[in-house]
Amino acid sequence: MPCRVPTVDVGAVPHDDGVAVSRSTPQPYADALLAELDAIESAYLQVLASSGVRNIDPNRRGSDITFIGYAHWGWAPSDSTLEAARMKLLGQVRDFRPRFELLFPHPTPTVAKRHGQALDLLEKWLVRRRGDKTVPRTVDAAVEQLRAAESVLRDARELLPDDPIPVRLVVDTNALIDCPDLAAYAPQLGPRYEAHLLPVVLRELDDHKRAGRNAELREAAKKADRRLKGLRDNGDVTAGVRVAGEVTAVFEHIEPRGDGLPDWLDLTVPDDRFVASSLLLQSAHPGSAVNVATSDLNLQTKLAAVRLPFVEPPA
Repeated sequence: MPCRVPTVDVGAVPHDDGVAVSRSTPQPYADALLAELDAIESAYLQVLASSGVRNIDPNRRGSDITFIGYAHWGWAPSDSTLEAARMKLLGQVRDFRPRFELLFPHPTPTVAKRHGQALDLLEKWLVRRRGDKTVPRTVDAAVEQLRAAESVLRDARELLPDDPIPVRLVVDTNALIDCPDLAAYAPQLGPRYEAHLLPVVLRELDDHKRAGRNAELREAAKKADRRLKGLRDNGDVTAGVRVAGEVTAVFEHIEPRGDGLPDWLDLTVPDDRFVASSLLLQSAHPGSAVNVATSDLNLQTKLAAVRLPFVEPPA
């Protein structure tokens, strides 16, 4: 049975809280990351406002012995409330860092150093190891340095290209089997988007076609396979071919590796490999908004962990 496309107003779709949200201008991934950085900065300023700086220079006591190389200033002890706030924010910073760095898989030494120093500062002022020489003499000076570091990260947006394709779509294997029409998501995503077929999905589709758990699944997989192979008649599927209207499709061939990915992803697990591939695809197109079509609850949870939005397949 062909998948049925629900009737949806493309200009406004209901949000979880019932408020209509426009899909006409999707937020590019790079801009979404910068919005996340804004939230980090707001929480960071609250942490600094509750912090203190004290003189820890061992030479200040007038000893006959001179200590060389020691820090002059250090963070005052944190109470339990501040300690909890630091730990929570540290988790946010460490979650943000690999996704930001994935935007620059081939940075020049200058860019790598600039971004690395800014991200290191965000981490070390939350960890607060003894003897950190970057601690300034006042909290106000710390606020200025924090804002300067985050400004460096915001300026990185200028290094990223805009994308002529505002929306991209990745379809998981089950969604593809249930609805092999890649143009069926126009009511949710708008009339113009590019669908990307990942190697992990094509491999699973082939497995289902040959050794699915029942005849119905095998036949559905074969139907989806035939539909995808039919796209070859429209041109080079590795460069992009027209599906219908303004919807195009690309067959991807690059497999994810562990370098730079969030450390909780296990690339031997198909779902994690799919998430990693989707994240790398999004990082390769920071000026676009990648949506993932899946009804798998576990997969949706993992996508949310890397801040990738998902859409339910048509009924």
